[in-house]
Amino acid sequence: MEVTCVEPRTYIKTAVLRGKIAIECHNELVEALGNNALPYRTVARWVEKFPQGRVSTSDEQRSGQPGSVRIDSHEYVVGGL
Repeated sequence: MEVTCVEPRTYIKTAVLRGKIAIECHNELVEALGNNALPYRTVARWVEKFPQGRVSTSDEQRSGQPGSVRIDSHEYVVGGL
């Protein structure tokens, strides 16, 4: 079963509301998702964001170049090596 990036964030948000700390959230994600779980540091960052007022579990808009561009049914990676 595939898990989208929003689903672990939703779990983290709910766990924070229940008083869980980052290590507890991470351990539960590892138990459920195994190697597909978010890294601990990422979980810790999200655990910090929700009490600071973050409401959305979706990615925020960012300025700059997109990660890829589609031209005539070909996809080209922009930037990075």
